[in-house]
Amino acid sequence: EAFNPSDYHRSEIGFHCDIVIAFGGDGTMLSTAREVSHTQVPILGVNLGRFGFLAEISIKELYEQVEKIASGNYEVETRMALEARVFHGAKERTFFACNDVVLDRYSSSRTILIDTYIDGEYLNTYNADGIIISSPTGSTAYNLSAGGPLLATDLEALIVTPICSHSLSQRPLVINPRRTIKIKARSEGRKMLFTADGQDVLDVTEKDVIEVRKSRYPVKLVKFSGKSFYQVLRTKLNWGENKCSNESI
Repeated sequence: EAFNPSDYHRSEIGFHCDIVIAFGGDGTMLSTAREVSHTQVPILGVNLGRFGFLAEISIKELYEQVEKIASGNYEVETRMALEARVFHGAKERTFFACNDVVLDRYSSSRTILIDTYIDGEYLNTYNADGIIISSPTGSTAYNLSAGGPLLATDLEALIVTPICSHSLSQRPLVINPRRTIKIKARSEGRKMLFTADGQDVLDVTEKDVIEVRKSRYPVKLVKFSGKSFYQVLRTKLNWGENKCSNESI
């Protein structure tokens, strides 16, 4: 059955198809996940970008893999995503993120103080450039660059990673996905920036409260046999690569 995508809003397309194919890089995959996650339609990523960590196939593989899809020879992998709510007085905005949500110091060179709570219990006040709340899928993104842990994508967890913390004892923390993380920052009146997957952006102030939890809508990705998370780590991140020569000295 064919339909004209222009007849529908982007957020409705997932209700009218069995699979969404996203052509582009990781940014395209993230924006597609945000648009269709509530429909729970699986996404096939076709990499047209430089890195393409989230994309399952290259453009050269497209026709071969579409034939596999037509014959039902594929799997659907379910990955945990994040929901963030930003409260400013009586106003509230909700964000969806496949990778991560970030609060940072914006354009100032001074650190901010980030009061962090887990299910209402005080955890810590981070003196840092910012904080990353990541999903397992996002553990290979900004979280990794900030020194956070890698998590296999079939796990469910929330990762709390400070950005350039001014303390040796304030390290990343992995917590139960059923918890809710609340953060409130102090910046001496300076503007701060909240981002979801590096795409949805919101200016925040000291009056704002941010709550992050597991989204009720997971991201569903089309997968083919022979392309595991660990293989992608090795081939795209060169993870565990041994460059030492086997020759004896």
